[in-house]
Amino acid sequence: MARPGTAQGNGPQDAIELRLARSAVGVVGVLAIPALGIATVVAGPGGALGAGIAAAVVGGMFIMAGALMSWAARIGPTALMAAVLGGYLLRLLIYALLIVLLRPVETIHGPSLAITAAVLLLAALAWDVRLVSRVPSFYWVNTSTAPRSLRTKAKIGPRGPGAGVVYTRDLKKPAATPAQDIERTRS
Repeated sequence: MARPGTAQGNGPQDAIELRLARSAVGVVGVLAIPALGIATVVAGPGGALGAGIAAAVVGGMFIMAGALMSWAARIGPTALMAAVLGGYLLRLLIYALLIVLLRPVETIHGPSLAITAAVLLLAALAWDVRLVSRVPSFYWVNTSTAPRSLRTKAKIGPRGPGAGVVYTRDLKKPAATPAQDIERTRS
């Protein structure tokens, strides 16, 4: 049995970043089937090869980003932000290297690779945005999470240093609306 929030888990207790990555890979997998068919009809076996490589690269990039963010989130918010920016730059570098390395390969239809990668990437990102916007606990800020000892010592209210803490790991607790958070801090 894996610990909650770790990469080894396999259920609702998994890290949010990994669940998002897996759902994006599922969307890529579903959309890759018609993309492979269209690329095969338009450009033959080279188109199918280009579309297949694009689907694998886009799916792999989402898994890599989810794993990197999940690992960094366990360290802290600064590490998470560094991982997001560093992961983005790393993915751009990998895309650029793939384009440069695969351009001279004649068996791969370049336009099929590029178009399929762009379409799958945009579709998976749109899916992630939709999913995150429907699950508020992914991004709501808990304004009352500063430890009581810190609030007492610093003589500050619940909107002090704890205001920047975001719910990302506590999936057992039902998400509270901002109005419920305000009521909780008043009482």
